[in-house]
Amino acid sequence: MNFKNHHQKKRFGQHWLVNNLILEKIKEVAELEEKDFILEIGPGRGALTSKLLDSKISRLHAIELDKDLIDLLNNKFKNDKNFSLQQGDILSTNLDSINKKITKVIANIPYNITGPILDIFVGRLGIISKSNYSKIIFLMQKDVVDRILAKDGNTNAGALSVRMQLISNIKRICDVPPSSFDPPPKVFSSLVVFEPLRPEMRLDIKLEKYLDKLLRISFNSRRKMIRNTLNSILSADEIEQLSESSQICFNSRPQDISINKWIKLAEACIKITNKNQ
Repeated sequence: MNFKNHHQKKRFGQHWLVNNLILEKIKEVAELEEKDFILEIGPGRGALTSKLLDSKISRLHAIELDKDLIDLLNNKFKNDKNFSLQQGDILSTNLDSINKKITKVIANIPYNITGPILDIFVGRLGIISKSNYSKIIFLMQKDVVDRILAKDGNTNAGALSVRMQLISNIKRICDVPPSSFDPPPKVFSSLVVFEPLRPEMRLDIKLEKYLDKLLRISFNSRRKMIRNTLNSILSADEIEQLSESSQICFNSRPQDISINKWIKLAEACIKITNKNQ
């Protein structure tokens, strides 16, 4: 069996990148160095893998879910001492043995696992990562990237926007049309780079946890004014104290509140609840 005889599996969300310009762009934005230990998620037929290995990196470790591709990939890169491969589901693969070594993560993400992938590699509010990734380079669904980068007042703004922007620096490199893939997906993609913030650049961990709670409650009812959603965790008296002491308009809907104001609101909530305990 060879790659030409391999049939993509819809259940794995396999849309292989075939646009050489985008493959080269990924390599360019990765800014590969000799010290780099690259984790590639879902190498597929190895088109991007070949580009990445054609550089002075120390190691490329790939994780591929499709068992039928393992022998093909191992055979393709058998002469490259910097390549290693394991079969498995990235959502359940234990990376503890190599996580501290990985410097950059690169992947064309299957659309159906975007959320869990972001949680694992970019991170979550209230949880300090044990990894040292300097860059996470993802090719992902454009509308998700639109939501991640949205600012307050934008209809795309949501809890995801606030969470991702609080824990990483994010840059969209370019949008990628369906014709760049085989088979073409039904949606546009975007190439995006995340640079996770170091722990010392993050908010206080307790503040992050409370902020995450606020975001979840508020955006679960995004059409409601936050005055009417916060009453599930705050008393009427506490909400009245907040409205008097904070700079937040409690008649605002969550998508209209800036990140800085979310932080101020979380700080004010913590102070009031602690005072009233």
